Amino acid sequence: MTLSVVLVDDDEIDRYITRRIVKATVTDSRFTEYEAGDAFLQAITDPEARKRDLGVTPPPALVLLDINMPRMSGFDVLESMKKQLEHDEDLRKSAMVMMFSSSDNAEDRQTALSYDFVKEYVVKPLTKQKLQELVDRNFG
Repeated sequence: MTLSVVLVDDDEIDRYITRRIVKATVTDSRFTEYEAGDAFLQAITDPEARKRDLGVTPPPALVLLDINMPRMSGFDVLESMKKQLEHDEDLRKSAMVMMFSSSDNAEDRQTALSYDFVKEYVVKPLTKQKLQELVDRNFG
């Protein structure tokens, strides 16, 4: 089974590191990245954009979402996703979000995990071991 993985992070270095870790850990994956939350939301809410940008009509299975981004924070993305999930059954069934942040703040963690579709909260940097554990726990 090919695992569709999407990274939403404004930091180019974090995207580079994460891309390498995902490709080394989840060898059968389709990886897409966005540097802004609004571009990601456009891609998952519009089936045509989803197919064009992500290469798949079903939504991504794993979304690695940063909190601190310009224009639209990760929390803003979660709120928009929550609204979208109400009427998008495909997204509701498949999307699992892992918050991926440099913030080790307990309040940020609690806020992120209050969304039922957020399954994990990982403090950067992501490691192969953390990612493998996540995939095994949720997709294995």
